[in-house]
Amino acid sequence: MVAVTKTFPGPVAVSALRRVDLEIQRGEMTAIVGPSGAGKSTLLNIIGLLDVPTSGRYLLDDTDTSKLSERELTSLRAVTLGFVFQAFHLVPHLNCVGNVMLPLAHQGWPRRERTRLATDALLQVGLGHRLDARPATLSGGERQRVAVARAIVHSPAVILCDEPTGNLDRENSAHVMDLLRQLVTPERSLIVVTHDDSVSTCADRVVKVVDGAVS
Repeated sequence: MVAVTKTFPGPVAVSALRRVDLEIQRGEMTAIVGPSGAGKSTLLNIIGLLDVPTSGRYLLDDTDTSKLSERELTSLRAVTLGFVFQAFHLVPHLNCVGNVMLPLAHQGWPRRERTRLATDALLQVGLGHRLDARPATLSGGERQRVAVARAIVHSPAVILCDEPTGNLDRENSAHVMDLLRQLVTPERSLIVVTHDDSVSTCADRVVKVVDGAVS
């Protein structure tokens, strides 16, 4: 990411990011911290290809994302990135396997293979005994583990987490962070936006965002 700026237009334009230079290596956990309104979520959205810079360049695995069409961005996001959010975003009428299968369904995987990979992902996060459970019957910690399984089911190179422990108590937060930390491999990076000091202390690197600038 080189000199990335993001400005939201309006009667008074808002500069959310100001000439941000940031390089994140494979195989590391990076925590993005800073006060509310500092630009953390905007930065994560650009890293996650959910938004585009107003100016500057963002390279993902040496691909200049500014040169890609919306369709190409969607395809790159679906293959390369996994997302974990504070609010879980599970589909209520689907069981755990059905929820975890969703990214594979969007990529056109055969149903039998989707089921196998979703089951494997749920086993990896310790939910092999809850495969058929629906979200309403799960604890907060279990729901977040389903969300983590959904994020990793397609073996993404980068996992992006936006306040992944924000809706959890201290014990479940610790369990989820232990799980996320174990997902970091030489081929996979983890990026976490957090207000929680116990989360940022788990990181290999802490990036601070203040008034749209990174340090």
